[in-house]
Amino acid sequence: MEDLKLEKARFILSAPSVALLPQDGLPEMAVVGRSNVGKSSFLNYLANQKTLARVSKTPGRTQALNVFEARLKDLELRILDLPGLGYAQLSLEERSRLSDLISDYLNDRQPLKMVIHLLDCRRDPIAEDIRLSRQLRSHVDQYQAVLTKIDQIPVSKRKEARLRISQALQISVDDCLTVSAHSNLGRFEILETIYGLMAPGRKPNLYSI
Repeated sequence: MEDLKLEKARFILSAPSVALLPQDGLPEMAVVGRSNVGKSSFLNYLANQKTLARVSKTPGRTQALNVFEARLKDLELRILDLPGLGYAQLSLEERSRLSDLISDYLNDRQPLKMVIHLLDCRRDPIAEDIRLSRQLRSHVDQYQAVLTKIDQIPVSKRKEARLRISQALQISVDDCLTVSAHSNLGRFEILETIYGLMAPGRKPNLYSI
């Protein structure tokens, strides 16, 4: 696994519906999480690019399925940045539309192989985080919790943060990987996990939020 890098990463399109996604069967990984958890920064960090995904200071900016393609060693994959969950400033109608869009993708998209669930390590998971984690683990083949912004808490508090969040989600502390887009912490571990879990020939189960 030496020199494991996400290469040739590029933006493909922003799709307002699942029907507009590419139909070539390329294996896909989805990135989900609450608004402002740092999904765009996470994607830029994985690819070691500054401008692959647009980073906004305004929560709720992602309102479609943002699609990227890349190569990880000998694995060609598609990465989808899903709309953030739970942004209160959106109208009820818009939140319902985005919720349906996420459910449609996770339910119906056959190439989906893995979901990365981002959580802010500085904050306790809310009920929506816990419900999302439970449902993903029950219905998606490959689920990985990733704690973002780990550089923003002292080193002495990082183990405590992993333990607190893993207990809230009812998963093993070893299943909570930690990253920092600003300090480049954890990139190799994340890429190694993605490569190891995205084996061909696996299909997602049904999911609904």
